[in-house]
Amino acid sequence: MKKAALRKEFLQKRKEADGQWLVEKNALIAQNLKKYVQQNHFKTLHTFLPQLGSREIDTFLVIESLRIAFPTIRIAAPYIIPGTREMEHYLVSPFTHLITNQWRIPEPDPLTSERVQPQELDMVLVPLLAFDRSGYRVGYGGGYYDRFLPHTRPDCIKIGLSLFDAVEEIADLDQYDFPLDVCITPEHVYHFNKQ
Repeated sequence: MKKAALRKEFLQKRKEADGQWLVEKNALIAQNLKKYVQQNHFKTLHTFLPQLGSREIDTFLVIESLRIAFPTIRIAAPYIIPGTREMEHYLVSPFTHLITNQWRIPEPDPLTSERVQPQELDMVLVPLLAFDRSGYRVGYGGGYYDRFLPHTRPDCIKIGLSLFDAVEEIADLDQYDFPLDVCITPEHVYHFNKQ
């Protein structure tokens, strides 16, 4: 299937999902990610924050779970520079002042938060709507992560979080698409071989 069709289909699936089902699936994703982090050594993790009211993966639950299990891990989140498609990255703590941008996405306040450079990141949680068996993803179409991820280190682990399992193949990939290293769903942890 092509990205536009997958985007439409998976936005609809998320919209129709039962509230209790979402709570359970989010808890399983957080649990699977915690197990994955336990088996690896990450100092600094980057995560997207969920768009308010969108039924996106609850990364606040993920952050809380990781903070309890790994108190020394540093967690960063993006701030979109207004008027651009570029992001800066700031540490988030229980005391971070979050501001909501025009897309209703919470962001760390750049005036009161500590900035982190992309090269400092050991792992990035990447937002997506769908992904395929080769590790390619369908995002929201803005290209923010396509611009950001090339600035991370080659050994930085790129992890998708998905409520749903993989589709067979995304038909219309281009030169800006990059494969994930891992995708975590409620039921599976997919590992992808780099090309």
